[in-house]
Amino acid sequence: MTDLNKGRELEAQIEVFKKETMELWFVPDLADTYKNKDLFSYSIMDGEVFFMREQARQLWSFWNKAKAQAVPEKKIYLTCEQLYAAANFGAPNKDPELLETELTIAWFEEAHSGSGYYVYISEYPEEGAMKLESESGAEG
Repeated sequence: MTDLNKGRELEAQIEVFKKETMELWFVPDLADTYKNKDLFSYSIMDGEVFFMREQARQLWSFWNKAKAQAVPEKKIYLTCEQLYAAANFGAPNKDPELLETELTIAWFEEAHSGSGYYVYISEYPEEGAMKLESESGAEG
């Protein structure tokens, strides 16, 4: 990635940072205390951001640490057809014993049949996975 692209990416990040921090309850009041100055004024040198105000530097630091610890969303969206296919994968004949089988459904960017949701038996992931597709060709 070129320095120009890194700079643009960093500037885009800063814009998101400014928007998100202004939604915090105290930041608009803090910004108002800087009459004729910008709370978020900064310079970029050697791919690093330097804020002119200590409060903005601290917010930037906290924001980046929070992003690094972000919790992924704990829900998935499947069609009924995909869910039915997953159930058939775990218990093909609706055998009562097999109906207790725990399955894992996960999104994979790169897998044997391309990106998409895959189902596998939680206890035996090494046994393989099946891609969940709908007959219409639409995927999760």
